[in-house]
Amino acid sequence: MQDGLEKLIRENNPIFRRINYLLLDGVNISASNIPSEYAFIEENEEILSEYYEFLGYKLQNYDSNYYLSVAKKDNYTSFEYYSKSETFLGMYLSLKFFQNMENPVFNTGDLFEELNSIFALEHLYEIFVKKMQNFYESDKRLETVKDNYAKTLRQLNKYNFIGILDGTAANIANSNIEVKSSIKRFFDLALELYDKDNEDMDIGELLNIFINETDFDVLEED
Repeated sequence: MQDGLEKLIRENNPIFRRINYLLLDGVNISASNIPSEYAFIEENEEILSEYYEFLGYKLQNYDSNYYLSVAKKDNYTSFEYYSKSETFLGMYLSLKFFQNMENPVFNTGDLFEELNSIFALEHLYEIFVKKMQNFYESDKRLETVKDNYAKTLRQLNKYNFIGILDGTAANIANSNIEVKSSIKRFFDLALELYDKDNEDMDIGELLNIFINETDFDVLEED
């Protein structure tokens, strides 16, 4: 591997460095919107797979998206890359994707209102901010959840799970987004995470499992 990898890097240094940075940062390299990088990985998949395995990762392809998984408990999982808020929102968006596969375009403001109607503010605060003892609702805490919801959307955009159709990352909390097919990884992740084998399981149930069974650090009230 060493001679072949050295030759590959030497002859393709700029694109290799870019790909290496993206993959190690948890980004999906998609055939649809990062085609040059995707084609390079596809052409050199064997040697790159050996390289990342040596580093402790596994190069994987899901639905024409290359990404890295990390070793955990004798298996490889991408879960370690993502925070609890990114995982929660990714699972939720995967549900929306499956419900609207022909046109997976959504307004992020509407999505937040739906989340706020489904889940108690205390639970959303646990996911997007922190878990607190003696929680009480307030407009300030709702705004804090909204702010962190926007930050989470920006991260999912960075990882190439969603794309902003109008506006910018700065105003992503009230923009139209396209949910990309790579988001389906979160549904498989949910099944893996909770050892479920029923693909028809309602993802809302999985989200409630995530809320109820995930250990959160409990902080004293501000």
